[in-house]
Parts: sequence; structure tokens; C-alpha cells
Amino acid sequence: MAPSGTPARPRLTVDQYRERVLAAAVFGAWPASETVATEAALGRVLAAEARAGIPIPRWPNAAMDGFGIAYRDGAPLVEHAVVADIPAGRLTPQTVGPGQAARIMTGAPTPPGVDTVVPLEDCLADGRTVRFVGPIRAGQHVRLAGEDVEPGARVVAAGTLLGARHLAAIAAVGVDRVTVARRPRVGLVTTGDELTAPGDELGPASIYDSNGPYLAGAVAEAGGRVTSRSRAGDTARSLTRALDEAAAGADLVLVTGGVSVGDRDIVRELLVGAGGQAVTVAMQPGKPQASAQWAGVPVLAFPGNPVGAAVSFACFARPVLAAMLARAPQPPSWAVVGTGWPSPSGRRQFMPVATRPRDDGRWLARPASPGGSGSHLVASLAGADAWAVIDEAVTLVRAGDVVPLVALA
Repeated sequence: MAPSGTPARPRLTVDQYRERVLAAAVFGAWPASETVATEAALGRVLAAEARAGIPIPRWPNAAMDGFGIAYRDGAPLVEHAVVADIPAGRLTPQTVGPGQAARIMTGAPTPPGVDTVVPLEDCLADGRTVRFVGPIRAGQHVRLAGEDVEPGARVVAAGTLLGARHLAAIAAVGVDRVTVARRPRVGLVTTGDELTAPGDELGPASIYDSNGPYLAGAVAEAGGRVTSRSRAGDTARSLTRALDEAAAGADLVLVTGGVSVGDRDIVRELLVGAGGQAVTVAMQPGKPQASAQWAGVPVLAFPGNPVGAAVSFACFARPVLAAMLARAPQPPSWAVVGTGWPSPSGRRQFMPVATRPRDDGRWLARPASPGGSGSHLVASLAGADAWAVIDEAVTLVRAGDVVPLVALA
């Protein structure tokens, strides 16, 4: 029951209140952006898509150490003359014709005429000639130009939280600077006469402030930057001073404590008096919530209980920060396969997949590249948002299967 004279609070679901705070908090010219060096963009959200200026691979190249040949029926059964030795990083103009072979290293451009590479373990060579043992397929172990990404193709989409794989893909197409969303600036206020900084001596009725360190870490993990941290006592004067400090130069202010219906819950009173709202949300913990604008800056106020504050951050502050960053939603830990693929027997496969939500609330996963899990597909890896982990005994993943996912770096 609210104390006598206290207006009844609206009762909302978590989704309803989240929609309210998003509508109030995400305003203006978001996402603001800035340009940084690609190598400095780890953990940032891409604001403008990155596109390839060159094909990857740039040219056909060997996927294995071995001998490159011009394949024809019966050719592997005869002796071939070795006419070239091609290390990685070297182009050779020499054409390899019928009955000839070129020793070639993994990643080296294939010379004119070569369309097939025979691995070293299937070769008998003496330096001048080579013979082949074992079956050979036309086109085997040759990576085609542009099979990973074609010039002009999107390599990384806007809204992507940049991990190491994205930086590798962007670097592979020669992009040295990217446009990223500016980190939202967040001011933090923890309230309560009982709060003491960790390391200070506790009074007889004091507790250490754990919400401040939690919120600072959670903001950083969500892509924001803490611009101020303060503690306020249970008076309007102290809280007003703290809110003024927190709002200066901030895009969002987070407050913990003082949002319930007690006589000393000054946060609720001050924010409602500033034109904000105090609501009851159907959740546990975190039922009392409040929000407002302070000096033109959105303020979200959470319960002071540490677990309630943590749940409130996850439900309300993190979505606001994600919206400010225009960050794409993160994939779940399981997904339904949309398009199947083969998996090698006896080996645990990590297939890069792209996920999206389905109409039924589940998530759909598809291979990020038609090339599958090839070890050279660096640009296609950037199009993935998870690894699908396939057991060693599985040789075929079928559409409709449910697969476990592991987050990508």
C-alpha cells in the first residue's frame, strides 16, 4: 500500500515499461558516430557498413601444399615434369600444360593452366618429376578468386559489435579506418545515507556501495562510457546536486535507490516532481521503477537492492544503450537450422552461422558462407554471429535440427 497522499503507481509489464523508457530515452541524432582506426575499433559498434574494394581471395590459390596440374582424364596416372616452384607471395607467368606440374605452397597464386592441386602426401617427387598416388578430383584444393567476397560486397553490416573476426575481415579488404557509433556517455548516482565507499571504515549502520561498481562495469560491457560517479544522501539538496553533476555532458543517467513508496524515497519524489513517472513493474526483483528527464538528459532510476538494480539494468538500461548504439540483437545459445550442411565424421565442427529471430520466437541459423567452414573464409566469418557446434558423430546437419551455439569473438 502506498502511504496516504501518495498517488497510485501505474502497473506495467516489463515489455510495456521497456517501450516507455526506450521511447523517452532514444532521441535526437542517435547514433552519433566517429571515425577510428580499424585496429582501435575492437568492441565498438559499426555505424556504417564496411564493403570490399577487392575480391577475397584476390586470385585463385592453393589450399594445400602440393603440386598444381592442368587436370584431364588420366593425367594423374602418368609422370609429370616439374616446371615451377611457387612459394606463397609470388606470382609466376609460366603456364603449366598437360604433363607438367608446379610445386606450390598453401596460399600461393596458381599459375596459368593450373586448376587442381594434389596434396604432397599423395605425391612421389624427385625434384624433376612427380607421380601421384590416390584419387584426384578435378578442381580440388584450389580456392577461386572472390569465392569469399566479391568487390563491392558488404563485409560487415552496420550495427555489428566489432570482434576480432570483424577486424580481420575489414583489414583483409584493405580498410584502415571505420565509422563507429560514439560510446553513450553515462552518469551514475547511487543514493542512501547508509552507503560507504569500499575501503572506507563502515559505520554501525553502514553498508558498502556495490551498485556503483556494478553499474560502471555493466555500462562498459554494454558499450557505454561512464562520465561521472557520485553518491547522494537522502535529501533533495544532495540528490539535486548529484543529478546536476551526472547530467552534465551525459547522454543517460542511471540512479539506484529511493524509488519505492517510503517516506524517505527521495528519488521518486524528485523525479516525479520534475515531470517524470514512478511505476510498478510486474517483475521480481525490480518492481519499483522511475524515470524522467533531468536537464534534458534521460534518467532511469532503479531499486537500491543490488540484485534488483542488476536485473533492472539488464531489462531497461541495456536496451537503451543498445538502441543508442544502433546495435543489432545478440544471438541465443540454441537455434533451429534453416539450411543444412555436411560435417566431417570424427571431427567436432564449428560452423560460422548467421542467426535471426523467427516469427515463433525461436532463432534460425544458416551457414554464413556457401563455402561452409573453410579455414580461409575470413570475410564470410564476419557475416556470422555465432559458431554452431556439431558433434563428432554427426555427418549431416539437416534443416530443422536444433544446434548449440557458441558466441564469436
